[in-house]
Amino acid sequence: MEPAFGRGDLLFLAKPSTDFQVGDIVVYTLEGREIPIVHRVLNVHTSLDGDAKQYLLTKGDNNRASDYALYGEYQPGKLWITNDEVVGKVYGYAPYVGYLTIAMTDIPQLKVMLLGGLGLFALLTRE
Repeated sequence: MEPAFGRGDLLFLAKPSTDFQVGDIVVYTLEGREIPIVHRVLNVHTSLDGDAKQYLLTKGDNNRASDYALYGEYQPGKLWITNDEVVGKVYGYAPYVGYLTIAMTDIPQLKVMLLGGLGLFALLTRE
């Protein structure tokens, strides 16, 4: 979701107590897609049949087009995401903090070294 967030930024999410608004940055998942998507809300529709469900159209800041094609890739004919598919709204972020988890995923030996160092620290600082 560059330029707002970069790879390795840690996002702080929560389900909002109010309705989603145009301009909100949301994290959502699509059925059949493993990795969540972080995009900005471009358009909001609320159903009038009493269930108060919101239908959202999203778009990445660096993308030319909205996410219509992305939704349809996993569920043909789908034009919106619902508020049920939203994991949370982004309320803040910590830059570069997520690089530690990225590095541990990319380099498994780093995970072993970190756990070994923590175990050694626990043994040496015991009373």
